Amino acid sequence: MTVRPFVPIAFVMAHLVLVPGAPAYADEAPEEMAETVAEAAERCRKGGGTPETADILQSDDLNGDGRPDWIADYGKLVCKTGSNPACNPNGCLFQLYYWSGDDWEKVFEDFVKGYKFSTSGKSRQLHVTTSGLPCNKPANDRCNYTYRFDKEALTPVR
Repeated sequence: MTVRPFVPIAFVMAHLVLVPGAPAYADEAPEEMAETVAEAAERCRKGGGTPETADILQSDDLNGDGRPDWIADYGKLVCKTGSNPACNPNGCLFQLYYWSGDDWEKVFEDFVKGYKFSTSGKSRQLHVTTSGLPCNKPANDRCNYTYRFDKEALTPVR
């Protein structure tokens, strides 16, 4: 009988992540998302402002699959002495990305006035407030939408 040395699972997992060609989905925001943050920061600079982008991106397991997903709330871009180029009178850009196993998939993108997350039973939900335009109201009115986080998609609830 051969006795194998004990190898801690953390050691094994660390080496699996470092295997060339293995996706590093947990460590970095999707490239498209990072490019949009960089573009917003550059627009802030061109407008004479000083950008602070640290609070825009957040990682969280939104769909309950055990893998990190990404949230980009461009309303959190601070453009000192300038205006936020990712916001307009209809709201600020808001994006959500899921990891599909081999690539990032954008599951939500819109200009929102506000959002919040909640839980209903075992499912997690996203509640979004937009300007009135998407629901055929005057722009200064509001539309409210609720979405359920499913494993593969964001599904409208109402």
